[in-house]
Order: sequence, then structure tokens, then C-alpha cells
Amino acid sequence: MRGNFTFLCRNYWTQWQKESKFSKSTKICQIHSAVSPVYLPHETPCSSHVNRLSAPYVEDRMATSFSNMNLTNPIKGLVSKRRYRYKKDGFNLDLTYITDNIIAMGYPASNIEGVYRNHIDDVVKFLDKKHLDHYYIYNLCSERSYDKSKFHNRVKVFPFDDHNPPKIDSIQPFCNDVKEWLSKDERNVAAVHCKAGKGRTGTMICCYLLHSGMFPSADEALCHYGKTRTQDKKGVTIPSQVRYVRYYEKLVRGNLNYTPVSMYIKEFIFNPVPNFVGGQGCLSFTISHQTLQQEGEKLTQKCKKLRKNDAFEVKKADSPFSIKLDYCLPLTGDIKVEFYNKSMMRKEKLFQFWFNTFFITDVVDVNGYVDRNGSGEDCCYVLSFDKNELDIVNKKDKQNKVFSADFKLTMLLQRIPRDDCCPSTYERPSQVQDTPSESSADSSDDYTNEEDDWDSGEGNTLLPNIPE
Repeated sequence: MRGNFTFLCRNYWTQWQKESKFSKSTKICQIHSAVSPVYLPHETPCSSHVNRLSAPYVEDRMATSFSNMNLTNPIKGLVSKRRYRYKKDGFNLDLTYITDNIIAMGYPASNIEGVYRNHIDDVVKFLDKKHLDHYYIYNLCSERSYDKSKFHNRVKVFPFDDHNPPKIDSIQPFCNDVKEWLSKDERNVAAVHCKAGKGRTGTMICCYLLHSGMFPSADEALCHYGKTRTQDKKGVTIPSQVRYVRYYEKLVRGNLNYTPVSMYIKEFIFNPVPNFVGGQGCLSFTISHQTLQQEGEKLTQKCKKLRKNDAFEVKKADSPFSIKLDYCLPLTGDIKVEFYNKSMMRKEKLFQFWFNTFFITDVVDVNGYVDRNGSGEDCCYVLSFDKNELDIVNKKDKQNKVFSADFKLTMLLQRIPRDDCCPSTYERPSQVQDTPSESSADSSDDYTNEEDDWDSGEGNTLLPNIPE
């Protein structure tokens, strides 16, 4: 939607530049018949006028026109989709109280983006009116930031990329920070946001609900968040994000110390083979590792590709289809795997998934049976994913046209001796770690779907039905 607004602004600005011969008459850029005209007076045209009336200036005037005509509320409601909005005391914000002191909200935007998202000035007014001097904001966006001084510099950043889970190391520091802030005063609140204020926001809030003991299980925390944040009870719907909430439940319930485990993937097994057009496809994959890097005062998330392979030709008759890796690639911690179908015309992403090597515990015995109590460096470990546990495909292929409903992806792995593992960056002590106030990250995704689209709750949920 922003692209359409920006296009209109820039299109009319460009058109005005072309048509303007610097006549003495007043130039009018009428953005739309339903919107107040933006008047650009030029009694004595000069270059300073042209420089002053840049595209951002026109965008800002256009946003003001929308706001003055009260056209923003319907637009904001359309963009927020099934997310609950706060509509009290003159406010209309994409914002919800998950608990009495935990707020989930959309990104506080400005300029033309403020027309269809929460405008940052409105968010400031709301927080200053409702929780003056008793709020802290937690920005989860790796792709953007804003002027923190508007919120009296009460902003901390725990960045990770859109449509992806957080690094397992970053969850506890976030939870510790929120808990410390809320414990200082019973009036304190924590406002958490990403872009749409749903997927990434829900992932971290649910982890905090587990960390604080408000809910005993990931499923209950996820269901509570879904019911309070969305009208259709679908809050966190991206499978990898759900998986990481369940990972954190294991750490909390088991009082476990996270110790990075190194493994390498031996084999991928597709069963059955996807239904490619023409009965044949070319599978390729990439394996990436997520890290957090300190760059001066900025905390930056990096998704580094570790391996990119050539395409494997696959036919329907090959089911089940196996891809054996020809060399050992050590993998430690948070790992992302992406599979593509590579045709002559284009390369299409089929699905992706994240996992953490610490939580792989199932072992396959010599007969192919899974032993959940198995252990040992020489054992063959197994990690399987049903169709609804894979990102993207759980939303794009609801009709089972490419992947059958019973599709399963299986990975066989082998553990690398612990002496060769990387040192742990996850700490169980309750000390709050300082988090820099700004962040940036390069997205490794090859698709451009917005979080508002993919994370709208339309995908298959992995949550059980829990009575209200």
C-alpha cells in the first residue's frame, strides 16, 4: 500500500516539474479529487522553490491532507486487518494490551507511512497520556528505526528480521530487561513492536509470558496472545517463530543452560516428492547461520550463507527423494534452510525453516526407528518437519497443489564432538544485558511479501484448541 501512496506523490511531483514553465499563475497539484489539493504558489519562481518542494515535502503535505479529512482511520483499519485496535478516548491505534502491563503495537511511523500505520505522534500522545514516565518501548525491527527522543529515549532494540525467529541467545536478555523494568514500579508498562506488531512481537511477548511464569506452556501463551491480539485468534502463525517459543519453553521448564551444539547435515529426504509442473523439477537449497554482531554502537543481525548447492533434478517417480551432502559442514546454533525450485525461467522459493542444533535430541537406530533417549557422538540424529511446520508453504499451498497434505521433510544429522563447539553466548544469570539503541540488518529473504500479508493469520496455525 505504501508503494501506491509513494507512487502517487512522486508521479504528481514529476508531472508538476514537467508541466511547470514557471508561469506567474499559481500551480496546483491535485493528488486526488477526494483529497484536499496541495497548493504550490509560484508568483516569482526560482530554484529555491523547486528545491524546497521535494518529493518528501509533497508526501508530507499529502499525508496531512489525508489526516485533515479524517480519511486515515478507514485506511488504518484496512491495513491492520484482523488485529485488534485501541479505540478509546479519541485514539484509534493498532495497539492491544496483552496483559495489564504488556502492550503489543504496530510500528510508530511518520510521513506518508503514518497515514496507514500508527503515526508516531499519536503513539507518543497515547503513552504520555496513559503511562507518563512509566513506559519503555522495545523495538524488534532490524530493518528500521526512528527518533527515540520522541519517546524520551526510553527505547531499546532487540532486532531480528521480518518473517524469521529471533536468535535463541537474544530471547533471555529481552525477557530479563522487560522483567527488570516492570518490577521497578507496578505502574510500569512495556510496549513491544515490530512492523505489523504481530509475528515478531508475539514471539517475544510469548517468551516473556513463559519467562515470567504467567503461563506454564508455549501453547497456552501463544493461544492467549492470539486471542488478545487478533480477532481470529491467530497471533503467531509462522512455524519457525512458533518453534522458537517452544524452544524457550524447554529452556525455562527444564531450567536448562543453553550450550551451543555443533552438528552437520548428512541427508535431506523428501517424502513424497513435490508435484512440479510437468512432473519434473530442480531442487536447490541454501544453508545459513544467524549471528548478532556489534558494529560500534549498533547491534546488527547477520544471516550468513554457509552453503549453496547446485540443482538436483527430481521426478515424481523418484519418491521418496534423497539429497546426500557430499561433505561435512559444521553447523552450530540457529540455522536457516531454504529450498527452491529452479526452472529455466525463474527460481521460486518453495519453503524455508529455522532450527537450533541444541534442541535436536531424537536418534535413529540401525533399523530406522526413532529413539528419543538416544545419545552419543556417533549416533545418527533425525529432525522431521510436516508440511504445516515449514514456513511459506503452510500459507502458499493450502490446496495441496505442490505438496501433498502428508508431505514430510526429514533431515539426518551427526553430532560433532563438544570440544569443537563454539563457546556459549546464552547466560542463565538474571543480569540484564545492555542493548544498543539502534540496529540494522540485511535481509536474506528473496521474496518481498510484507509482514502485514504473510503474518496476517491466514496461514495454518500450529496451535491446539485451548478452551477460553
